[in-house]
Formats: sequence, structure tokens, C-alpha cells
Amino acid sequence: MAVTTTQTNKPFNPRGNDQSPLAYNRAKLFSGKALDFDGVNDSVFLSDFTLTGNTASISFYLNWDDLGTDVLQFICEGNDPLDLLIHTGGASGVNGFRFAMTSGATFDSTGVIQNGYNYYTFTTDGTTANVYVNGSLFNSETINLGSVNISELGIGNRQLNNTLFFDGQIAGFKIFNTALTAAQVADLYNNPEKVVPTGVDNTALKLWLPMQEGAGTTAYDGSGNGNHGTISGATYVNGVGAPVSQTAVIDWNKGTNEVLYSEDFSQSDWATSNMTKTTGQTDYLGGTNAVRVTCSSGVNAWFSQPTSGVAVGDVTIGAYIKGVSAGGTLSFSTAGSDRSDSRINYTTEWVYYEWTITETSSSPRVQIDNYSDGGGQEAIDVYFCFPRLVEGTNADVYVRTGATAQTSPVLLPQGLTSGRDITGVNLFENVRKQGALNLDGNSWAEVHDNASLDFGTGSFSLETWAKVKYLNQGSAVNAILTLGGDSASNEAIYINSSPSVKFEYNGDTTGTGTVTEGDWVHIVGTYDETNATLYINGSQNAQTARTAADITNELVKQIGRDSTTFRYYNDQIAQPRIYNRALTAEEVQRSYDSGKNIFTNS
Repeated sequence: MAVTTTQTNKPFNPRGNDQSPLAYNRAKLFSGKALDFDGVNDSVFLSDFTLTGNTASISFYLNWDDLGTDVLQFICEGNDPLDLLIHTGGASGVNGFRFAMTSGATFDSTGVIQNGYNYYTFTTDGTTANVYVNGSLFNSETINLGSVNISELGIGNRQLNNTLFFDGQIAGFKIFNTALTAAQVADLYNNPEKVVPTGVDNTALKLWLPMQEGAGTTAYDGSGNGNHGTISGATYVNGVGAPVSQTAVIDWNKGTNEVLYSEDFSQSDWATSNMTKTTGQTDYLGGTNAVRVTCSSGVNAWFSQPTSGVAVGDVTIGAYIKGVSAGGTLSFSTAGSDRSDSRINYTTEWVYYEWTITETSSSPRVQIDNYSDGGGQEAIDVYFCFPRLVEGTNADVYVRTGATAQTSPVLLPQGLTSGRDITGVNLFENVRKQGALNLDGNSWAEVHDNASLDFGTGSFSLETWAKVKYLNQGSAVNAILTLGGDSASNEAIYINSSPSVKFEYNGDTTGTGTVTEGDWVHIVGTYDETNATLYINGSQNAQTARTAADITNELVKQIGRDSTTFRYYNDQIAQPRIYNRALTAEEVQRSYDSGKNIFTNS
């Protein structure tokens, strides 16, 4: 009989004296992307970036292809010579940095440059300048670097005469208008999922270029200040082995946002004379982004009339709607078109509704209104949240743009709120599927190994939700979750080219569960010291007797990739879990039932 172990709530201790900040089973994320500069004529230019004063912090991930021989390479420079500059070489020597706010003084750090990807941070509080490497202080000097007053910024070259180009890769470029403390610098390095460190207000972040869009000629600013950069020549590289902030949970689905502020009902043209609008109401995710609208019967109420027109053609509006009480009617129209085919009766539960109509007017009015089935206007009391209005027949995939209309498909990082990631949602959470990492075929996550993940020859379970997709990147295996090493010969769950779900244990495969691409599936693999068992969507798919293997290693546990580094997963993986015992069939079914309404295939 298999030996069953019990779970405890005690914290897991790291292996030995390992001082890794990720030692307690915290996941770090890898984007696999950076912006690559060729050292000849590549740059990123920000025409409207402004910074003033004598306090600042600049941080970035950096890797050199070629340092040259005593040749200056500029990381950044403002519009005036020697204003807000960082460059290599020169007086510092080829392996050193020079940092200056103005031409009045410079701060040199010889020997700071290291091989491979490293995280560099420069700070000044007006009297002291510091440089940090990978979260640790490298050099500090008492020096007055002066006050800066710039109105544009170049990255990867010298702006003065468009020379001295950088040769290598940059990612995660940030500028704060405050001097970060040593603890805050370490916080950013040790917690790469953070955008702003603890103790620093979001407004202090003046620029954040993740430089991981993967395509296009725009480096988007995730600080919320709209300081997007124009990319000239630089291209994207994949497979970067350095952690970067939350890029693995960016929603890589591309879309458009046809009308200014269409995601925010409070910015639309409301018929306020006929109704009462109350903002800051609880939305269906538990936030305060909903609007409550009340209107008496017999008067017309427009609940979303955009402030600019929509192009002729298919127009779609969508929103989550919930009635304070049941029984009200809403409809959708453009430019006074017939509403009879678009009426819905809302309920007291949050429901997502979407309407599409083909518009022929050159300046349509797109609206949700309170016309009833009888043709009159009836009283309503209803909540709205997360609206979207796009050109086309599907509004569900769109780019939230905040203060600007976005009519071409792009990936657009968002502004910041406390405890949120680049997309504006909770950390490690996809906006549509709870707890999902939305991977793009070059991104993955890792969990640092420690003794809690050494199961020896004992029992264990692997569990996850995954949106089915197979992409041939040199292997018939796309790894989902692995306990270390090669997923085709070590303990792992993966999808192959069929596509079929597999559970690997001790060099043998259990299961041939064929699944449908695009569907969400719940996958559990267990070993109970006798059998390896694969469950799909709560039901046992296969079970095979297996000789016990000793699962004791110091390998990282990977999500969305394995040690071969080319078996990437190219879609969403949600709620990956590792247990130190074999789940029972009843527990697997219960886990599937608890998530199946979240991870639906609609």
C-alpha cells in the first residue's frame, strides 16, 4: 500500500544556506525578450520626456555584445550635452560607467560592468551618487551632480550628435524622480514582479519601457505618463535568461479600441438630465470600477455615447451589466437605428452582454439605452463595468488605452495602481482567467528549488489548468509543468503534437488524452508509490504501474518550459500546483469542479 503523507501549513525552509530571494517557492518570471541594439545606428527616442531637479534613479537590465576598446557607448542621454547621461568607457575605462545629471560633475565607476545580463541601478539625492549591480551597492561617492532639466531622451546612443551607439540588449528601462534607497533597489531586484518598490509612490515612476513588445517600432511606456519611445533600427531578441517585471502575464492577444475612453463609461457623453450616475461602485471583480445608473420611466437615457464618431461598418459594444433588481430592459443602437433586435432583460447577476450592428451613418451615435419591448422608456437601476467599444464584430479582445484611441492592433502596457502588474490586474492574474500566465512561446516561470520539493521515492501530484495549444519549436513536446530537467524523461506534464496530454514519471509516459486546441483543460498527474495516474477534466484518463524514482534534485521547477529551453508553451497556464502526496480521485474531481466555471471554453 502507498504511504500517505500529510500536508502542513509550516513554511518551507530553503535548501542549506541558499540566500536566494526566491528560496521560499516564489516564482520568478522570464519574458524571453529584450531590445537588441547593433552598435551602429540603433536607438530609441522619446520626444516628450521631461525630468527636472537633482534627485533621480535609473535602472535597467543590460547585456553587452561588444564593449570595444576604450570606445564610449551611450546607454542614455538627454537633449542637452551631458544632461542625464550614462555611458561606458572613456575616463572610467572600458569596463566602467560614467553617470552625470548635468555637465557640472560626473560619477565614474571603473570595473562595474559584468558579463551577461545584469541589473544596474544609478541613484542620486543631490549630494550622494550610487551605482548598484544586481541589487547590491557597488560604489558610492559624495558628489553634487547638479540639477537636470530635459525635455527629450535618447536610449542607446548620444543625442548630441547621434553617435556612440550601444552594442547589446536592454530591457526594463526605468527612471524615477526620487533617489531609491539601498533597500528599495534590492526590493526591485529581488522581486522582479514589482514595478515600483515598497515605500515609493507610483507617481515617482516617470518612465518604464519594458522593451518586450516583441514587434513594431514603438517602445511603450508602462508608467502611465505616455512617454512612448520610437525605435530606430533596434530589434527584439528572444530567449533572454533574465527576470523582468511581469511580462509573462501580459495579455498577448492583440485588439483595438475604436473610441476614446471606450473602456470607461465615466468618460462618455451621458444624458445626465434624465438620470443619476454614481461612479466608484463595486465591479464584478471586487474593485470599484462600476457605475450605477438610475432613471425614471418615460424619459430617455443614453448610457454610453462616445465623444467621437465611429467608422462606417460593423460596430460592437460590450459591457458587464447587473441590475439592482431584476426585470429591467436595455437595448443597443447607433444613430437612431431600430432597437427591436437588441433588447436584453438584465438580471441581478453580473452578465457580459455584447451587441453588434452594421453602421451606415458617417457619424453614428453608439449607445445603450432604456427602451423597453413596448417601445417606451422604462425605469432602470443598473450597474455597468468594463465596457468596450470597437470597430468589428467582436469587442471581447481589445486594447485598453486609457487616454487615447487605439485603432491599430498593438500590445499596450498600462499605467500603475498599487499591487498591480503591467496590465492593471492583480499580480499573477490574467484579466480574463484567474491565476493565469499568458505565455507567448518565449516566456516562462520558474520556482526556486528547495527541500520541500524533494519527494524521494514517495508520492506527489502535479496539477494545472492549461489552454490547449501545440507549437512545433523543434520538439513534439510543449512543457507545461516540470519538477526539473527534460520533461520527456523526468517528472512533468506536457502536451504533444496530437495534441494529447501526457504525464511523465521515471522515464515513462502515462496517458494519451486527446484534447481540443483552444479548450481549457484541467490536468492532474499523481504518483502513489505504485501507480502513475493521469486525470483530465476531473476524470481518470490512464493509470500505469511504475517503479519508484528518486525525485531529489537541485533543479528549478519550470512552468511553460523545461531544461531543453526550446519546449516552450505558447498559451495560458493557470493555477499550477505541486503536492507532496497523491491526490485522490475525489479530490481531483472536487478541484476540477471548483474551477470549471472560471475556465470555461466559451
